[in-house]
Amino acid sequence: MRVRKAFTLIELLVVISIIAVLIALLLPAVQAAREAARNMQCRNNLKQLALAAHNYHDVNNSFPSARPSSAPQYGHMVTLLPFLEQGVLTNAFNVSLSGGFADPGNQTAANTRLSVLLCPSNPVQLPIRLRKSSQTGKAYGAYITDASGNFMTGWVSDYWVNHGINTSTYALISPNPVPDPILKGNAPNMAMVTDGLSNTTLFLEHAGYDRHYVKGLGMPMPDTDLTLDQPGAWGAWLGWCAFMVQGYSNGAYQPTASNQPSGTACAINCNNSQGVFGFHPGGANVAMGDGSVRMFSQSMPVATLMYLVSRNGGEIVQE
Repeated sequence: MRVRKAFTLIELLVVISIIAVLIALLLPAVQAAREAARNMQCRNNLKQLALAAHNYHDVNNSFPSARPSSAPQYGHMVTLLPFLEQGVLTNAFNVSLSGGFADPGNQTAANTRLSVLLCPSNPVQLPIRLRKSSQTGKAYGAYITDASGNFMTGWVSDYWVNHGINTSTYALISPNPVPDPILKGNAPNMAMVTDGLSNTTLFLEHAGYDRHYVKGLGMPMPDTDLTLDQPGAWGAWLGWCAFMVQGYSNGAYQPTASNQPSGTACAINCNNSQGVFGFHPGGANVAMGDGSVRMFSQSMPVATLMYLVSRNGGEIVQE
């Protein structure tokens, strides 16, 4: 009688178990490789923005202002479009329309997705509804609609600039007057950066809009959360994508507060309300004034961050 050779049930289960273990070992490596690729793309985006800002400076003898126009309202990215090879989009945005970035006549431009402004690690990859104001929590202004009642929308940008430095945070780490960010004023130029371009941030990850992300408390927070100081009028890439950089205290989160108190416990990836925030494990990417791109570690002290986001503080930076 011929005996057929075959795997026993136990042998089959052992093989399946070995395959399962190998897959379990392989998946983290695959995920890490994917995040490395996403992080590289994010850094390349910031590099392109920094180069555009430098080319703008070559032509205009200044960087673009963080808030180049308030009537009609539009942001610094509008002025950088020609330097990002976006001449067609530059022509599509009508700077004379009274509604600025949220005017119905500029909806085509507002809803144009620019990959250079989006970090692939960000899970929020959708246009947002535009609001009339930049207030906090449930005091947000109403959504903007056109004459037919349609909501005005626009793609966000994951890379913002800081138009200021939170005075309460700075007071916790220095008795000196609050210094200026790099793009403050009508025609900020390199000569104003007395701290050195390599020691001053230009573009920073400030991602996740218009959802609220808070380290360790909810990713993202529920809609009942009232604490996001959400620049609704600034969130779209055509708008004022500029924020007031703040440090946070891990133990001071107040779910019913209108804003979160300043602190010195957390500087990076703490809160995307007014903080430097990315979706990379371990830190967030920034472009410096000299055009270089760095990752700011989540372990960075708040004092170091405050020194790096100012152009003329005169501080000695220790990283």
